[in-house]
Amino acid sequence: LRIESCITKEELAKPDEFDAQGQRCLIVGKDGNTTDLTVGRYAGLVSFTRNSADVESVELGIYNAGNKTVEVFSDKGDSGSLVWCIKDGKALIFGQLHSGANRGGSTSNHVTYCTPGWYLLAQIKKRFKYADFYRTTW
Repeated sequence: LRIESCITKEELAKPDEFDAQGQRCLIVGKDGNTTDLTVGRYAGLVSFTRNSADVESVELGIYNAGNKTVEVFSDKGDSGSLVWCIKDGKALIFGQLHSGANRGGSTSNHVTYCTPGWYLLAQIKKRFKYADFYRTTW
């Protein structure tokens, strides 16, 4: 699976796909160190946090795929994994996984958080303006 681009902030605001209840969502995947290849769903959960140093960050929430018998989208050791999605037949950067929350040990209510790809790439470009994220030859 070759990553060809990054999903935009605007595309995240209004996903093209719909779940069984008719709600907009986006199916995402990742290949983590602990859980290997897993599938999840992004349903528009964006959260903003500010730490004690007054630095604001943005996070995207990813739920399990929806089937209550499936494993969680991520677990300890998956941090840093690339989360991707498919749009118009192309694989796009969705974000980078950094944490999760699992209330009561049940896999049915697990949320994974990742930093949006559009934000990460913009931060990298500030420091390394010639960074090329989609190179196919060296």
